[in-house]
Amino acid sequence: MPPNPFDCEQDVLSAVLPALQSELNWADVVRTAHPWIDHVRQHPAPFWALESLLREFPISSHEGLALMRLAEALLRVPDMDTAATLTADQLSHAEFNAASHGPHKLLAGLSNHALTLAKKLLPQASGSSSLLATLGAQTVVKATVRAMGLLGQQFVLGRDITEALRAAATTRQQEPLTRFSFDMLGEGARTEVQAQHHLASYLQAMHHISGSRVAPNPQQADGISIKLSALFARYEEAQRSRVLTELVPRAAQLVDVAAKTNINLTLDAE
Repeated sequence: MPPNPFDCEQDVLSAVLPALQSELNWADVVRTAHPWIDHVRQHPAPFWALESLLREFPISSHEGLALMRLAEALLRVPDMDTAATLTADQLSHAEFNAASHGPHKLLAGLSNHALTLAKKLLPQASGSSSLLATLGAQTVVKATVRAMGLLGQQFVLGRDITEALRAAATTRQQEPLTRFSFDMLGEGARTEVQAQHHLASYLQAMHHISGSRVAPNPQQADGISIKLSALFARYEEAQRSRVLTELVPRAAQLVDVAAKTNINLTLDAE
């Protein structure tokens, strides 16, 4: 019998943790992870990379959230007025004057000043449309879009799976062992029509991924991450029976395709 979703999480974890402890060799985990962690620390990412920005502005902070939201959304905003409004709204919730640290202290400090200046130059999110057309706002937004484009490329490889695979192939020319797990932004079905659209998109993406390169096993192949909430509009505890009869077969269809095409598949059930 599955646990009640309203049970105390700490109690549930405490009950299952002993069984997990006996299954995992933590000494091997630490031994395997240490070289990876040491390499990352000894060879820090360039200042403009996502890792460096998140070190300076953690995702748990208002600043980190603002940067991530802008990086994801600004690239898809069609007009300058909307981009200015979005930028002003996100920057209005953040303070980019924290003390810089780490191997890119000087550049990170310059970044703080640039973002703070952008915040001051941009109109208030609630300002009139005439303000949005001012030279200051236009200039700052163009610069911000350019900067966010560099950031966005760290985790948004393309506007569709074909473009993303092309970018992945370029990266793999320099790092042949690199593997990718693709997912699609904006997932989350609110209607049955949207759920069917996401299912079709996943199937199409898997077809392209499997056709782009042949790997001897899933461990050496690229993969795809699918969100269960994108495959069914009522992915919730109260709809358990419908989840089992409608969502599970859709997920199973994707699992079958992944097994036949020998690619990785990750279930994202957040």
